[in-house]
Amino acid sequence: MVKYAGPVEDVGKTPRTPLNAVRAFESAARLLSYTKAAEELGVTQGAVSRQIATLERYLGRQLFRRVGRGIELTYTGAQFSQEARRALAGLESAVARIMRRPDSAVLTIGATNDASRWLVRRLTEFQRAHRSVSVHLRVIDSTADMHGGGVDIAVLGEPAPSPSLSMVEILREDLVIVCGPDLTPPRKASALTGETLLHIVLYPNAWADWFAAVGIQNADSQLGPLYDEPSLAIEAAIQGQGYAIAPKPAVEADLAAGRLISPYGGAVASGRSYYLVWPKAKDRLEKVRLFRSFMMNGAV
Repeated sequence: MVKYAGPVEDVGKTPRTPLNAVRAFESAARLLSYTKAAEELGVTQGAVSRQIATLERYLGRQLFRRVGRGIELTYTGAQFSQEARRALAGLESAVARIMRRPDSAVLTIGATNDASRWLVRRLTEFQRAHRSVSVHLRVIDSTADMHGGGVDIAVLGEPAPSPSLSMVEILREDLVIVCGPDLTPPRKASALTGETLLHIVLYPNAWADWFAAVGIQNADSQLGPLYDEPSLAIEAAIQGQGYAIAPKPAVEADLAAGRLISPYGGAVASGRSYYLVWPKAKDRLEKVRLFRSFMMNGAV
């Protein structure tokens, strides 16, 4: 940790606040990770660490403390992070106004990685219907990213219980069998047990449930490559590496474009849903109301 020599001394003029350091701090404070902050800002972890050290020397206060292998905000850091977030949001709004894109006309939509593939096609339809609203899509990790003020509304693959957020379920997820168009699927679904089955960590029982749903009991469905993210399994299927059982919303665009085919029926419920989530403080914003109405009335 940094050793402090006290606040910067007054040498005849007020020193300039290191704004780059403030931005690095805000990102690290929101994500509670120097590594993730570096990824978000497109710099190295060392650069983030140096910027925060600069800011701590400037303020004469410690902003983070080490906890195990992670970090947490000090009391001063927690207070300053709120002020920094508000200040940076104000700057972004000012830039939008100067660029003649009023803040009220820029809708920042967050989406978790698994929801973003499904959402992109809907955004195109939304933009056609509401040309006065400019959309800014951000991939976010969780509901924690909803509290910084930058995201107006989000589509998440998990519930978001919070007193400051409103939430509504918009889609219950089904899983379907997909493969690349160059494969020749067996005529009988039972023969799939002899093919390469692609598995997704998030859905450990998906293949067993699907085989059971189409009347195949005790199928050997555990062998095959395992992928951390649905997008990786989907890409493997597109490349002809095997048969994936994937979230239907995530493969719609690939099916429509012919990059994938769905050779069998018998979709099974994954037990997961997509949720539309927005800060209660933004409930009456016109841009939020427009998108909420669009998503809840036929866009799914």
